[in-house]
Amino acid sequence: MNHESVIHFQIEASTLENLRAFADEIRPDLGCRAVPRRIDGKFIIDAYLPESQLQAAQERRADSGVALRIIENATEVGRERQKEVGQGNRFTLRGQVPQGLGRKE
Repeated sequence: MNHESVIHFQIEASTLENLRAFADEIRPDLGCRAVPRRIDGKFIIDAYLPESQLQAAQERRADSGVALRIIENATEVGRERQKEVGQGNRFTLRGQVPQGLGRKE
């Protein structure tokens, strides 16, 4: 099992062609509906990569008209959110609204 952190970042490019070329080269996870946004004359898209692959991508494309902006460590955010999940059987007490994630038993 790989324990490397997954990083959520944005790819910013001056042209749509530069954005596509970079995404084709590094092959990040762009989600199921990858749609670039145009903000302040730049094309921007959210992406995810393991930390080591992101570092390699940053080194490879520094002068290509593409910039990477790290948003968050998605692995750490996920770990923090798991602390919000309730423990035990949330259906044991009738008349109360269930909270947290369920668990098959």
